[in-house]
Amino acid sequence: MNSMIEVAFNSEEEAKETILKLLDLKLVSSAQKVVSQSSWHWHHNLEESLEYLVFFKTRKDLVNDIYNVIKEMHSYECFEFATWDISSTSREYLNWINEETS
Repeated sequence: MNSMIEVAFNSEEEAKETILKLLDLKLVSSAQKVVSQSSWHWHHNLEESLEYLVFFKTRKDLVNDIYNVIKEMHSYECFEFATWDISSTSREYLNWINEETS
């Protein structure tokens, strides 16, 4: 089974370093970085900032390992780490994710 992970970073450099580390460790097959104007509540206050959302493709059995690497590198006290299953009719795509994370 394959998974998509979404993580928000407060700096482009932190996002890039994390992407490169996870690719180097072969924990993810790819990552897409998207600039986002984000708003949220933090300690009962409204926060707004430019963030960098990164979408990682991986195998489901690697999600905990990826979380641990990101936790070591991430500057947020409480960071977004959302996961969902990837399904596709493209066997080639799903096989590519598995091959690149082996």
